[in-house]
Amino acid sequence: MPLRKITLENYRCFRDRQEIELAPVTVVLGKNNSGKSVLTRAPLVIATGFGTTSTAPLDLDRLGPDAVDDFRELFHDHLTGRPFKLGLTVEGRTRFALEAEIQYVDSINSAVVSSLDLISPQVEAMLVSSRLVGMGREETPDIDGIPVTPQTQILPGEALEYELRWIGVEGTTGRASRSVGFTGLVPDLAGVPGLEKFADLDLSPGPIRYLSPYRERIARQHRLPLGTPTLLGTHGEGTPGILADDSRRAGGALVERVNELLSAIVPDWRIAEIPAGPLWSTVLTRRGSDVLVNLADAGTGLAQMLPILVQCAMDELRGEPDFAPLQIIEEPEMHLHPAAHAELADLYLNTARATKTQFLIETHSETLLLRLRRRIAEPDNGITAGMVKVYVVEQQEGASVVRRVDIDELGNLDETWPDGYFSQDYHEVRALAAAQMERLDDAS
Repeated sequence: MPLRKITLENYRCFRDRQEIELAPVTVVLGKNNSGKSVLTRAPLVIATGFGTTSTAPLDLDRLGPDAVDDFRELFHDHLTGRPFKLGLTVEGRTRFALEAEIQYVDSINSAVVSSLDLISPQVEAMLVSSRLVGMGREETPDIDGIPVTPQTQILPGEALEYELRWIGVEGTTGRASRSVGFTGLVPDLAGVPGLEKFADLDLSPGPIRYLSPYRERIARQHRLPLGTPTLLGTHGEGTPGILADDSRRAGGALVERVNELLSAIVPDWRIAEIPAGPLWSTVLTRRGSDVLVNLADAGTGLAQMLPILVQCAMDELRGEPDFAPLQIIEEPEMHLHPAAHAELADLYLNTARATKTQFLIETHSETLLLRLRRRIAEPDNGITAGMVKVYVVEQQEGASVVRRVDIDELGNLDETWPDGYFSQDYHEVRALAAAQMERLDDAS
């Protein structure tokens, strides 16, 4: 499980510092427009600072044209007088913790890394701290009481000079002031005495995948890809090509595993890929019937769920990877019957155990959460409270805050669970009973 924790501060709707520890299955809940989507998508944004050649702290172009219109949108209330912070803790083959402070500089119309803390037990230097000279540490309160960091003036093309400090494993320390280049969030520390090994450190958060709440419906017919597809895509658009490739070239093992997973949700139904002239079609078959139903003619719920099943089946068949992926899914329950919500909870737990895939799930489903709690409470099934973390995102005084709700070994939520959450059904049933009693009284 490589990605252990993320931190946010002054980032979009989150004004104050937030720390989110991830589990094999992490569930994020919240009312509409509370900020839960910002939270669940934050690992995607942080990941753009790694494995890039961009000189910007975050290579936001990798997220597509609809991500943000301007870098300044990432600052809380779009106010750039105070930097925002992003951080992550990564375990696994390469362990490290990184927290970056990002400042927008008006004089160059761009963002820069104004401060960086980097910790790794795998190299001689245990701590690297850098701060852009001239950014200053003194923060002055603005008229609204929010601290504002004085900006340095940087001219276009000017080299940025940082003050570097580090501590070695044997207590040795170092300090230097020099120009440092960045590719994304990763500094180039080659040539700095005492920090050479950091230059060779492979910093990566691991694979991070995202499935949006609006999955594409599979078309009536689709092409067989020329090569072997491996990516589902943000909207699940790669699903039909993956299924067709498996049926045509790989013997159908993936389709068979998808059907095993599907049987827990819609018993007696199976999917199949069949050739349709030069194209292919995804069809449904039912036990005891020879009728083929094109998936385009089936309900929306199954089409929305299929990419989730395909990705879990792919992870199982590939086995445990060197870097376990983080799978972000928004509203997996969309268009599904509540009974299917519970089965999806089991799917996440079982896949996490079998493949080490982590799940970060934004949901409105009480049923999904109840199934997770039930599995924790059940004895002798290998599911522990540590496998699930629950966060509730709320609005307080114009900013979003994240509240962690712990679950004990009996599946009970602790006292931090907000009052009245998921209480709508309870209140509706009480109101229904009151109305029925009133009608019966009137009739008598």
